[in-house]
Amino acid sequence: MTTIRWGMIGCGAVAEVKSGPGFYKASNSALVAVTSADPALTKSFAQRHDVAKAYDTSEQLVADAEVDAVYVATPPSSHKPLSLLVAKAGKHVYVEKPMAMRFEECREIVDVCAEQGVRLFVAFYRRAMPRFLRIKEWIDSGAIGDVLNVRAVQHQPPAPEDLSRATLPWRLKPEVSGGGKFLDMGIHELDLFDFLFGAIEEVHGVASNRAGLYDVEDTVTATWRHASGVQGYGSWCYVCGHGEDYVEIVGSKGRITFEFFSDRPLKLVDEAGEQVVDIPNPPHVQQPFIQSIVDDLNGVAPCPGNVESAVRSTWVADEVLKNYRKQKGY
Repeated sequence: MTTIRWGMIGCGAVAEVKSGPGFYKASNSALVAVTSADPALTKSFAQRHDVAKAYDTSEQLVADAEVDAVYVATPPSSHKPLSLLVAKAGKHVYVEKPMAMRFEECREIVDVCAEQGVRLFVAFYRRAMPRFLRIKEWIDSGAIGDVLNVRAVQHQPPAPEDLSRATLPWRLKPEVSGGGKFLDMGIHELDLFDFLFGAIEEVHGVASNRAGLYDVEDTVTATWRHASGVQGYGSWCYVCGHGEDYVEIVGSKGRITFEFFSDRPLKLVDEAGEQVVDIPNPPHVQQPFIQSIVDDLNGVAPCPGNVESAVRSTWVADEVLKNYRKQKGY
């Protein structure tokens, strides 16, 4: 098989452990070039991860004839321009989630990649993680019968850096992120539900800012319906006093419960009783998904990621946040 030679744009926190090492630890995969907005950070990352080339600009990286595909590991405001830059250079695109700031930008990225004849992948990497594949196996095998509904709760106290506008992370700046932590984290849940139950066809949501710490939403509730008939409810709050991470999938013959953002044991309750399964996360959580992209590009097996579902996840988030964004003018 061919070794897929990767370039990476962005050397921040997500690339350090979650994703970056996966590109050189996956089979038939190599990380050959990196760049970021900070030349010192780029050189440091390259040295620490033994990457041969550290470029000063994205343009230099995508022009490298030895780069086959590029991972865009930057904030959402740059996803569209960088994805188009990569595609027009004839390289395959792997872009962080959400794919772009808005649904219309996602569609433009999809169209340009198709025009340029390159593949597009979006980092909804939980589709390839073993714990979530076990949940899919239970559902597909009929362990809980017909799936009726799903409920998701993610509640968190504010992080220390959230408490002052002088220290806000980019994820809480609308001009950079497009939304708050719901768009950064909750969208992972929406994509997984699309993976498990099919497309979301109808969604209603309310977003607000209850604590006034920043401009983006901090509290969200939503209801939705999948084309398969499964109905969903979600509650996301990032300024509460008590943390909670809980997903419950209810079927006609049982239920599945788990924490979404941890690797604590999964629980299946069915007609045979209760089954608890412990499946730890891999050290580099994106590596199984990166491996699936490499295998897909080599014609071995399809990546479980789906471009149209990634676009749908942004559409769902847009629908949930549209009234709040309209009120705030962004």
